[in-house]
Amino acid sequence: MQFLLGAEIVRLLKVPKKGGYVMSLRQTFLMASITILIVVIGYSSYQLWYIYSHRASEQELHYQLLAYRPTPPEQQSTTPQTTTAPRWSWQALTHEPQIVNQSIIDLQEIHASVVGWVHIPNTNIDHPFVQGRDNRFYLHRDINHNHSPAGTVFMDNRNSYDFSDFHTLIYGHNMRNGSMFSSLQEFNNREFFDENTTGYIFLPYHTYIVEWFAFANIRPDDAVVYGLNFQGLQCQVDFLAYVRRNSQHHRDIEMSALDRFVTLSTCRNDSANSRLILMGVLR
Repeated sequence: MQFLLGAEIVRLLKVPKKGGYVMSLRQTFLMASITILIVVIGYSSYQLWYIYSHRASEQELHYQLLAYRPTPPEQQSTTPQTTTAPRWSWQALTHEPQIVNQSIIDLQEIHASVVGWVHIPNTNIDHPFVQGRDNRFYLHRDINHNHSPAGTVFMDNRNSYDFSDFHTLIYGHNMRNGSMFSSLQEFNNREFFDENTTGYIFLPYHTYIVEWFAFANIRPDDAVVYGLNFQGLQCQVDFLAYVRRNSQHHRDIEMSALDRFVTLSTCRNDSANSRLILMGVLR
């Protein structure tokens, strides 16, 4: 069909002259315009197919992973299963009962890089998160290591996987189809921020309730938020004061520099020099 279309275009553009054919300047320009139009249509069609196919693959993978979604604390049994967990040292140090999120353990058997699961009610943030060998590997790879524009939600490779650090960073893309961490932009609305105060971090042997207290719009090179450099108690106090000063929305809750904090970070689609962050304290 393409061959016939091309032949028809050439036939229409040919002008007889002394038994042969020549093209006028106007016809040459028309031919070039048609060629460019065909290329643009072909490229646009490819881009639409590329976007649709990857979104479909991302959605299918997410549905598969939701089978491993842990049960929120309020839906768990009043007598949680407990066990010893040598890998997760924080619970051993504090002698706390260790809730077993078996679905995370099962998921780790399939994907060794999985650390846990992050969920914020009333949003689309409901994903397992991983930790790679660096902070670039999962930017454009799914959990199976296949190329994916959406990437995978991942923990900063400098952090400890048991959340024993003072501050833990978790990253996710801001996808236009509403997946990954795109819901973070909803917290820019003060009413939404006020009404959605908690989230969950599920680890194999522990479940944290995260109390959100700050939403901010910061630079991607913010050395305080992304530096993870906390040498001494005063640095931790200064960090919390910095977050308060630079937040668009802040909630006064009970916390101190002795608590542990987590920040969810994503990019802004309308600005390459800005990041959206939601910060909470682990309970």
